Amino acid sequence: MKDFQGKTAVITGAASGIGLALAKDFANRGMNIVAADIEAPKLEEAKQNLQALGAEVLSLVVDVSNRDSVQNLANAAWDRFGGVHILCNNAGVASSAPMDKVRYEDWQWLMGVNLWGVIHGVDAFVPRMVEQAQGGHIVNTASMAGLIASKGMGVYNTTKYAVVGLSETLHKDMRDYGIGVSVLCPMGVHTGITDSGRNRPEDLKGEKGPAEPVALVGNYLQPEEVSAMTLKAIEAEELYIVTHPEAAPFIQRRFERIQSSLAVIHG
Repeated sequence: MKDFQGKTAVITGAASGIGLALAKDFANRGMNIVAADIEAPKLEEAKQNLQALGAEVLSLVVDVSNRDSVQNLANAAWDRFGGVHILCNNAGVASSAPMDKVRYEDWQWLMGVNLWGVIHGVDAFVPRMVEQAQGGHIVNTASMAGLIASKGMGVYNTTKYAVVGLSETLHKDMRDYGIGVSVLCPMGVHTGITDSGRNRPEDLKGEKGPAEPVALVGNYLQPEEVSAMTLKAIEAEELYIVTHPEAAPFIQRRFERIQSSLAVIHG
């Protein structure tokens, strides 16, 4: 996809971080913006910033873990702009703990936002994007944790691996409709995801356990750098968006281990 002018982009998690950077870049390319987030005050501030760039903006408070909330987002986008051409399923949350200390509420919260949030986006938007027959592009935000499993991040890894698999399949299914698909797999980015517990529902907090932070390797990027790479991938119709070159040896090591296991088992 190379023609952005006058088209419409929907971004979840649009009030800050990567989502806001994407919304600004789309606005600067002449797109209408549908900005969704669970944090109303930050979303209103983002809306004003996007309007200052000259964009037509529709903002809605959305809980991506709730199917009806995302369906309402899709309805509002089509009612306001008559179509959607870019969908960024970007909203995400994080927590960390060894698998023997993970609480069931951790599974519910992360699966609800990180995986079901993407599923709800696909469910609500993709059939309509196919039906409108205008092509387009879908970006699902995963993580390097969707390609390489990190110790102490089992729940997060699970959700992100699932988003990668979903995106790889969606990429194949959408080819015939002229709809590109990319899966965004960053390492460290300066966003508020480490403080995402501020939006955790009360009924999913459970019994509080000890904090177990996980140190991430690699450089930290600014959201604007990640957004620029994402737009480049959209234009080039690239499936994988690996934002950190230092990830290369970790990815290579994973596939070398898979290959070596074939020799052990079948040799």
